[in-house]
Amino acid sequence: MIFQQHSLYRKLLLLGLLVQLIAAWFSLGYNQCDEHFQVLEFCNYKLGLSPATDLPWEFAAHCRSALQPFVAYIISKALLILNLYNPFWVSFIMRLIMGIATWLLTCRVVILMLPQFTTEKGKQVYVWCSFLLWFIPYIGVRFSAENIAGLLFLTALTLLPGLLAANSYKRYFKIIVAGILLGFALMIRLQMAFAFIPLIIWIIVYAKWPLKNWLVVILSGLVAIGLAVLADKWLYGAWVFSPYNYYRVNIVQHVADNYGTSPWWYYLKLFFDYAVPPISYFLLPLFLIGLWKNPRHLFSWICIVFILGHSVIGHKEIRFLLPLIFPLIFLACQGFDLLLKQYPAKKIFRWALPILAGFNIALLSVKIFMPAHEAFAYYKFMYNFAQKQPATLVSFETSPYHILGLEINFYKPKNMNIEVVHSTHELDTILKRTNGRAVIFVDPKIDPTPFIAGYKKTKVYCLVPDWIHLFNVNNWISRSYIWTVYRLK
Repeated sequence: MIFQQHSLYRKLLLLGLLVQLIAAWFSLGYNQCDEHFQVLEFCNYKLGLSPATDLPWEFAAHCRSALQPFVAYIISKALLILNLYNPFWVSFIMRLIMGIATWLLTCRVVILMLPQFTTEKGKQVYVWCSFLLWFIPYIGVRFSAENIAGLLFLTALTLLPGLLAANSYKRYFKIIVAGILLGFALMIRLQMAFAFIPLIIWIIVYAKWPLKNWLVVILSGLVAIGLAVLADKWLYGAWVFSPYNYYRVNIVQHVADNYGTSPWWYYLKLFFDYAVPPISYFLLPLFLIGLWKNPRHLFSWICIVFILGHSVIGHKEIRFLLPLIFPLIFLACQGFDLLLKQYPAKKIFRWALPILAGFNIALLSVKIFMPAHEAFAYYKFMYNFAQKQPATLVSFETSPYHILGLEINFYKPKNMNIEVVHSTHELDTILKRTNGRAVIFVDPKIDPTPFIAGYKKTKVYCLVPDWIHLFNVNNWISRSYIWTVYRLK
């Protein structure tokens, strides 16, 4: 095995596992709200802890697969049976599963793709980027539809004969597993059809499968689709086909357009912004060079059709392209490998790589230790606080558990009352009738706002440390929206 033969690769592999585990622990919350509201809140509803009226509109439209909420439900039920239930343990286990799955798939893909590089430096950069590019662990632990569908699809590619791996050992067993994974991928994320189309054409043109292979993969895929339909029946209480409903409401009825539409080229801007300059300024040109170098490669076909298909759709978000992370890294590193081979003496390689690597390490170090959404760090503190003693949470004008017009019920402690006040008189009333309950106030600022200026208070939690005041240049703290939790007396 290549990792056993090369100590640098082995160290990068282990470091890649470490950053995934760290991100799984610290990356609380979501990258995009669907990751929470259409998974954990659906799960909470099935646990009997949330009313259906608090769920997003997608629940009434029956347009989201139940597979993800079902996994969350199974984990929750297991912890309840063991008397270990804690919503933060549920979400951590889900991130941990995703992080380990991402790492295992990365190992598999790197082993298969590494022989296609011609320079040793190109190989090293490919292994480094596959495990340690700054957004890999952050995205890798996300229990989102885009991430799960992408992992299932790519895992299937590593199993199907004549694609990425030439090994025919246990051929039909691998085809069956791959077909099931492809079926689940399509049910979880209908837009994976943009990856299925080039895959099918590529197999016909290059792999030239026999009819038996097609029958096995199709039948096993139908089994997965049938299981997903059963899961939808469990969630919605009716026989529905969620991918069709998703297509009907978002494409036919243009509901997705209500969240904004963008021109066809907008993914270029999103990539430059989200991959973060200067890294994004190198990744995109190298990716295009990699496409040019590998016009017949399966990854090239998938990337081109997938990007073009999403570019035609009006509503665009960078998360929609997350299933392309591994193909993108491979092709970008292929582009770098080609430049190294043709221009081995160029000085730019000697100074650009250390600068980019240092910048990447800085971003990675911050990203793996920060919550994906800051509010969830506060939810965790308040949950743990309420576990120790009965508490009343007070906030001014809006509940901290109310985000984007929806209620975060999954992380609410059972023994904590939540009170929204609009005046100091209401707050005084709450403090007078505490009945032994601790009263905590969520302030939307780092420093106390005038609303609680006249009360005895003790700061009990803030995501940022107190020494941040040493860097209060131009008084930016007064304009920030960083919550602070106080205990009032």
